[in-house]
This record gives sequence, structure tokens and C-alpha cells, in this order.
Amino acid sequence: MTTEAWIVAGVIVAALVLFASEKVRPDIAGLIVLLTLALSGVIGAGEAFAGFSNPAVITVAAMFIVSAGMVEAGIPNAVAGAISRFGGARFGTLLALVIIVVGVMSAFINNVAATVILIPAVISLARGAEASPSKLLIPLSFGSLLGGLTTLIGTPPNLLSAEALRQAGHEPFGMFDFLPTGAAVLGVGLIYLLTVGQRLLPDRPGPDVAHEVAQTREYWTELFVVAESRVVGKQLRELRWLTRFGVKVAEIIRGGERNRFPSETDVIYIDDMLLVEGENEAVMNMVQSEGLVFHAERQVADRLVQDHEATVLELVAGPSFAGAGSTIRKMNFRVRYGGLVLGIWRQGHRIRRSLGTVPLRPGDVMLVRMPNSRIAQLAESRDFIVLNQRSRAVTPKPRMLVALAILGVMVGLAATGVAHISIAAAVGVFLMLAARVIPYQRLYRTIEWRILILIGSLIPLGTAMRSSGLAEFIADAITSNIKFAGPLAVLAGIFVLTAVLTQIMSNAAAVVLIAPIALQIAGDFDISPYPVMMIVAISASTAFLTPIGHQANVVVYNSGGYRFVDFIRVGGPLTLLILLVSLVVVPIVWPLS
Repeated sequence: MTTEAWIVAGVIVAALVLFASEKVRPDIAGLIVLLTLALSGVIGAGEAFAGFSNPAVITVAAMFIVSAGMVEAGIPNAVAGAISRFGGARFGTLLALVIIVVGVMSAFINNVAATVILIPAVISLARGAEASPSKLLIPLSFGSLLGGLTTLIGTPPNLLSAEALRQAGHEPFGMFDFLPTGAAVLGVGLIYLLTVGQRLLPDRPGPDVAHEVAQTREYWTELFVVAESRVVGKQLRELRWLTRFGVKVAEIIRGGERNRFPSETDVIYIDDMLLVEGENEAVMNMVQSEGLVFHAERQVADRLVQDHEATVLELVAGPSFAGAGSTIRKMNFRVRYGGLVLGIWRQGHRIRRSLGTVPLRPGDVMLVRMPNSRIAQLAESRDFIVLNQRSRAVTPKPRMLVALAILGVMVGLAATGVAHISIAAAVGVFLMLAARVIPYQRLYRTIEWRILILIGSLIPLGTAMRSSGLAEFIADAITSNIKFAGPLAVLAGIFVLTAVLTQIMSNAAAVVLIAPIALQIAGDFDISPYPVMMIVAISASTAFLTPIGHQANVVVYNSGGYRFVDFIRVGGPLTLLILLVSLVVVPIVWPLS
């Protein structure tokens, strides 16, 4: 190998370590790769930043906006409300309905968005059918990944596979070129999840509002402020009870009026009743230290749930959670959102230590008591998903019809070849703005910039692999070892390699890394590049083996009370099944020669 090829190989190994360790955010790891290749002279300045102007990146950005427009128009929420009314149906019917609905949605909008939108309805369906949410949430996530395989715009790996063909001088995949293979894979996945997969799914309860509030009873106490108390006339921030004792003030009751959301500037007066939360020993220490008196240790859980001015909600820290690694205290949750965090649920267990010191992660479920007036603000936040919001009925509105018409125009332009998918998607964005389906003020907030930066940063890696000769070297090494096995073995090997990488790094990054090698192998074996790149696209979306393999898995991980091994148990056979189906269907739809 040349010196440049060795440098690129070293960069790839370092990138895999960074992705697997999760010590560095994927987009930052991508930028490190880009800068290393540029500083080492493997690629020039033009090549280094060409990825950010790549049509695939533009298309992904536009699809984030179009997806947000569909959400803004209320179409996915209307669908979620519709399926939530099937609560009385048999469980098998519900399971099939969830997979089909999320699959169809994911064909045209971002699959993470489709998963997030349907989570509240799916949890409601599970509870209505007296089943555990864990029986439906993994199928929801897996269904979104499978549904994304049916169209060009369904998932970034499809767009990147098409772009790799274009850069190699071939006609790229069209809008519905993925439909035959994608429909076959989705159908087989549906049958698997309705039969074998259903038996492998854990029957494990997820977080439940009433149960979790009930679990907090031993920590809730009402204290009375007497004349001798050492806290009279002081503000809560002066007292620093959370820091000193680990005790929170949930309410101040004064003269029959309840201050349900006290702030740090509230002053304590004689005869105040304080509703506090903390471990019994911590509360005892505070009572003795501050000269307070126990009024009564009451079972206040029911009052928390039924309060007419406040609601107890279940929230999930979403995949775009900006406060990852921050604690409740550092992100100033009480001031920012007005709510009181009652508990945090992670990996099927409620965290029992001081909540203010727990670093939050995407996928964490939080039990929060919110003022009713602040719930709408929280629901609009990109940081959190409200799990137990009420589903709305399907009520067609003009804006819904406009959004659907715009989607139809965009798909029609791309499917008929009138415009490249990037141009068609840009037209869709313009029409969404012109028709005021999505407000201009929210335009840039709808884009997942981390994903764009990751894709734009790693596209030059594919260029470097080709120009340095590394892709040819790896392809020749693989070809010499499996040449005797034939083309199907080649496709199987590419599938396995891509599927493994997509568990470690993002699916988009896996496509960028594998595409130049796969195309070189196709040339060495004299195989058509189309079945090879279709295999790459399919395998890049088989992120079924770990909860961190895809953002959709992250979202359902804690909501369903899953464990890491649950994804291997359910996703392992599904991955193997998709491999076998792909080896049969892909060569039929896309002949090898």
C-alpha cells in the first residue's frame, strides 16, 4: 500500500474506536476524520469540504424540513390518534397495525420522527390491551427501520447508496427503485415479529405514572413552620435545602392557598405548610436542624395525580436531547420548564439516588409534575417526548391536505425524473414555507445538524479511500479469499460487514465507508453495481442488535424497560432472516450481470 493508503487506514481504525467508545460525539468524530485527512495532505481543501455540498447531504437536510412540515401540519399525530382507538383489538392485530403504520410513515418522513410521534399512542395501545409496552416498542422501532427501506427518501443510507452510484459514473437509484426489495424485507420482518419475534420480546413493565408516583409515597412529607423555626423570613435559595439535605420543596401551603411551584425567591413564613420530598433520614435531619415540625406524613400520591392545576407526565429524553450529560440541576429544569422531577427511569429501573446529581442520557424516562399551562411548551421542545399525552382524533384540516399535496409534488418530480431528488426536495421545502405549513422561524431548528455534519465530514473519507488506493487494496484482498465462493458469497460478505459496522457507527457512516470497497469488489467480480449497492443500503438499516445502533432504538430503550440483551435476542434472528431474504430477492430484482 502507498503511504496515503496507510494514513487512510489508520484514520478508519481511529474513527471506529471513537465511534465504538462513545467518548466523542459522532459528528465531532467525523470532523476529526475530515481534518486529519486534510492536514495529512491525503485530500485537498476542495475535496475536504465537498461533502457539505453533496446532493445527498442537501437532500437529507431538505427531508428533515419536509418531515417537520408534515408533523407541523398534524398528519402523523392524526395517524397516531387513529391507531390509538384500536385499543380493544386483539394484540396480534395491534402489533401488525403498529408495524405497518410506522413502516408507511417512515417511507416518506424521517424514521426517528415517525417512532417518536407514535410512542405515546403505542404505549396507550399496550395498556389498553393489558399488555406490556415492551411487547410493542421494539416492533415500533424495527418497523420504522424496515419501512425506510422502501423509498429513496426513506433513510439516509438509501440516498448515500444512490449518490455512490452517481459518483462512480452509474445511473443512481430512483425514488421507488427500493420498493420491491424494501417491501419484501418489510413483509418478512412483519411476519417474523408477529410469530417468532413476538415470543422473543420481553414481557417487562415500563414506567407507569400511577405506579411510580405511588413508589414516592415514603419520600413525601408535610412540615409545619412554627415561630421557633430557624427558617422564618428566609428565601428558599438562602436555605439551600437541596444542597444541604437533599430535600426538595414541592409546595408551600399558606392560608389555604397552595403555591404548587415555589421558586427560589419565595420566603418562608410562620404557619406555612411545606410539602417536601426526600429520603426519610434526610427529612429527619432537616427537621431537627431547622426547627420544623412534622404536620403529618400523608399519602399524597393521589393528590399529585389528580391535581387540577398540575399534571404528572412521563417524558423521554429524545435523540436530539441537548442536555446529554447534564444533571437536572445544571440544566435548571425547574426554572426552564416549570416542572418538578419526581423520578428518572433508566434501563428498566428507577434511579433512587438524588435526582439532581444524575447525568441525563438520551432515552431516559422522567416522571415530572408540570403546571398545565407549561405542558404545551414542553411538548414543542425537541429535547423531550411526552409519553402520556392524549391522542387526538383524526380531523382533516386544510393544512394537512396542503402538506400531503406538497409531498406528492416532491415525490412526483423525483419519481418521474423531472428533477433530481435534491432539487425535488428543495422544491418541497420552498412550497412548505410558501404555504406556511412550517413557520420560517422554525426552519433551521427542524434540521438535525449533527447528522448533516457527520455525513458531510465522512464523504471525503470515501474519496480518500478511492484516491489512495485503499479501497482497491481491501477489495482485492477480499476478492482473492472468497473468489471461489461466487457472487452470492460476495453479497453475503458485504451484508455482514456493513451490518456489523452499522451497530458501531451510524448507518450513514457505514455506507460511506463500505460503498467504495463494495463498488470495487463488484468490478473485480464483474458484478453489476446495483445489487451490490442495494445490499449495502439494506444491511446499513439492520441496526437491530444494540439499543445504540440507531436513534429509533435509543428512543424506545428505556420507555419499554428493555435490557441490552433484548435487542440481540429479537434483532439477531431478524438480521439473519433479512440476510437470507436479501440474497434471494435482490438478485431477482437486480440481476448480478
